[in-house]
Amino acid sequence: MRLQTSSENISSVDRAIGFSLAAFSMFVVGYTATRVYLSQPQSQNAAPANPDFVIPHEATLWSDLGG
Repeated sequence: MRLQTSSENISSVDRAIGFSLAAFSMFVVGYTATRVYLSQPQSQNAAPANPDFVIPHEATLWSDLGG
């Protein structure tokens, strides 16, 4: 029978904390980069947005089947 030493228990806890911290850090960096990218003004070379294009609500897509 093999008993785990306290250093092995600490290393597994440290490893779990490290993975959690790394995942959280990657989320924060990705979220921040996305927000910065989306807050940039559109360049003049891009195609102009079409304000007439509207995506309908899901309920309107099923209204023809209702009767």
